[in-house]
Amino acid sequence: MWDRVIGQERATGQLARAAERPVHAYLLVGPRGSGAEQAARCFAAELVAPGDERAWSLAERGMHPDIVEIDPAETQIRVEHAATVIREAALAPVEGARRVVIVLEADRMNETTANKLLKTLEEPPGRAVIVLVTASPDELLETVRSRCLRIDLDALDTPTVLAALERAGVESERARLAAALAGGRLDRAHALAGRLATLRDAFARVASELDGTGATVVRLADELDEAMKEAVVGVREGHEDQVTELEAEIERSAYPDRAAQGLRKRLSDRHKREDRRARTDALVEGITALETVYRDALVGPDARINLDRQPLSLDPRACAAALDACRDARTALAEHNPNETVLLERLLLHLPQAVAPVG
Repeated sequence: MWDRVIGQERATGQLARAAERPVHAYLLVGPRGSGAEQAARCFAAELVAPGDERAWSLAERGMHPDIVEIDPAETQIRVEHAATVIREAALAPVEGARRVVIVLEADRMNETTANKLLKTLEEPPGRAVIVLVTASPDELLETVRSRCLRIDLDALDTPTVLAALERAGVESERARLAAALAGGRLDRAHALAGRLATLRDAFARVASELDGTGATVVRLADELDEAMKEAVVGVREGHEDQVTELEAEIERSAYPDRAAQGLRKRLSDRHKREDRRARTDALVEGITALETVYRDALVGPDARINLDRQPLSLDPRACAAALDACRDARTALAEHNPNETVLLERLLLHLPQAVAPVG
């Protein structure tokens, strides 16, 4: 079952051995998309129900009553989130041997939050295990790191990502493109081969359609806005399926009311977080697609990563200016919460003309 964590045989071997005689707290460190979150869920499943395929399946879908994920939508993990960790760790398991609390992107904890968790990290309730997941371990306090057993995951290379997509049934050409674009992130590769494919195509195409006129900018911004809406709809459709699956599992397993309500609330909270993030994530993915177009224009056809299109013919200064404009848009999105339509229009106005103006 550890094969579900792709390309991380060394780390999964360590986790499998750790599950036999677990300590109180773990720190899983790996780049985004390396499978660290998936590894945490699989490890949690092995802790609560060793060798149980059902437990692994529920953990992967966030539906096991004894596995709690802490992943607030906010930039920081605040004191109230630490209180949730402490409270959840103190509850008795519903059906498994243990209770596991997973804190995703744990580097978001500020000093106050981290200090509140120190005692629980060092001496959690007897049947509780806490798993912190991060891509930036140096952002965590040393007092937090020292209380956890650390396990590192490696960045994935493109051939590993490509092989995983092909095993999942992605058509060969689309798999090659998604793997080239994903930057070693398997989660992103799956998205680019699936629900984000149309979004990426729309943004990549825009760079070749700019003609220096405001009318074209407005038209293209509207088209990109529609592409982002479609990407968000895909997220929400997945949520509906997950709610149906959870209700079926609650009925099948006859969970007590406390556990059932806890599962419903956790799934609802996760969906709210994903809804809030979905549009921003779509815009970030779109900006990234534009950056790859101008990157390809700089390096030429032999080193391009947009395998489905030839590089634009632009001089290096124009490419550098375009990449600066993309960077500025990213910064504005992260720091100022701007109107996204206005941000899109402003970005397109600062990108170089790719074709001669009509007439």
